[in-house]
Amino acid sequence: MQHFQHSILIDASPAAVYAALTTLNGLRGWWSEDCDIDGDTIHMRFGAHHKDFRVESAQPGREVRWLCTATPGANRSTDEWVGTRIMFHLHGEEEGTQVDFEHVGLLPALACYDMCDRGWRHFLESLRQYATTGRGTPYQLATVEA
Repeated sequence: MQHFQHSILIDASPAAVYAALTTLNGLRGWWSEDCDIDGDTIHMRFGAHHKDFRVESAQPGREVRWLCTATPGANRSTDEWVGTRIMFHLHGEEEGTQVDFEHVGLLPALACYDMCDRGWRHFLESLRQYATTGRGTPYQLATVEA
């Protein structure tokens, strides 16, 4: 079975895309406004759903790779992301940056696959918007507080 993969071309430099993937302001700008970074761990929150990632690789302008280490509060039987890897491969192109995205371990057989497929497509488009305009469509804190 093939894990989730998606490629996008972003009209921004590899340095700008890399910053969106590795800084707190960047992550809050395209993925979730409710997140923080503690050393090499990223804590991402989407309302009741939490995910912790350890940064495995951060090569400026080239690659960002995270390992999902925990999903605090998740039901153990539906804790499907733990142990999966999220990878962003960046390639400078004349038109901007080609991002080849992989979520290794996110397989079609998993119960969460369809929802995650839609979610990743939304958030990767949000990354494109954020890197090119400074405004993405992240999961918003107002949604959490409502």
